[in-house]
Amino acid sequence: MSKMIFARTLKSLKSSLQAALGISVAVGWTLLPLPSAAAPVPAATAANAADDHFLWQIDTPTNTVYLLGSIHFLTPDSYPLPEVMRAAFDEAEILVLETDVGPGTEAATAMLLLDKALPEPGESLSEVLGPATYGLAGQSAAELGLTIEAFAQFEPWFLAITLTSLQLVSLGFLPEYGIDQHFHNQAIAVDKPVLFLETVEQQFDLFEQLSIAEQRQLTAQTLAEMDLLEGSLNDIVNAWDAGDSDAMADSLLAGFADYPNMQQIFLSDRNRDWTTQILPWLQADDDYLIVVGALHLVGPDNVLELLAAEGYEAEQL
Repeated sequence: MSKMIFARTLKSLKSSLQAALGISVAVGWTLLPLPSAAAPVPAATAANAADDHFLWQIDTPTNTVYLLGSIHFLTPDSYPLPEVMRAAFDEAEILVLETDVGPGTEAATAMLLLDKALPEPGESLSEVLGPATYGLAGQSAAELGLTIEAFAQFEPWFLAITLTSLQLVSLGFLPEYGIDQHFHNQAIAVDKPVLFLETVEQQFDLFEQLSIAEQRQLTAQTLAEMDLLEGSLNDIVNAWDAGDSDAMADSLLAGFADYPNMQQIFLSDRNRDWTTQILPWLQADDDYLIVVGALHLVGPDNVLELLAAEGYEAEQL
């Protein structure tokens, strides 16, 4: 594919670039279990009362650190955010996000993606996916206003993430209304310092750890479940609204059950790395608001659990 065609394709795929803010959650969406395998998502439990939020607070002798679980694609109806979240932002001197794909970064991100999403010499998407899956991919791309030929010289993971992102956009869930994007914009408006846990390149490098077989599975399951995405995301949003971490885990972690290597790559390893970065901030004088994908705050080896193991217990707000 020429760079001109690639650039034209990226203009239609802006949401796939912004999805770099929430790669683990996007992968979780693509791995959502089929209805026959999925457990029903429970209603908010008594432990997750209606006034709970997907926000936690750690008080130390020197400062306060807030950890907020983000959903990276939301609708305008999600705003205004609860007062407790707005207050956490106001009180924090420093905002921390997963990575920077804010205004002005699109061109650099696109060129990086051009490098990272290219297959090994001699590989083609049609051969990797096989005729049946490639045909379904062509149908899904056409329904979203694209041609499968636009993806012909890219890795399967890029196709899977892009189709998921564009399907969300078609349903009205937009990255510009994501929690992290919202607070990033707010921080810029008031000149609040912003730190990042990862670079965009580090996020794209995660996919290079996937085998071709895993990428094929990721793509096939994405295509099989495109029509289920709206209901699944509604469950996720409901869990987020209720501050129900158990329901959130049920909604998203089930998709990783058959893919332990992906869970290790996209969740466990990153959670440990982030915890290492967060620990010094718990001994600083400034207050911090740390916004990461909600999936990083639930399930085994989540950031809250890892911090608790270091002696920092978080209180849900």
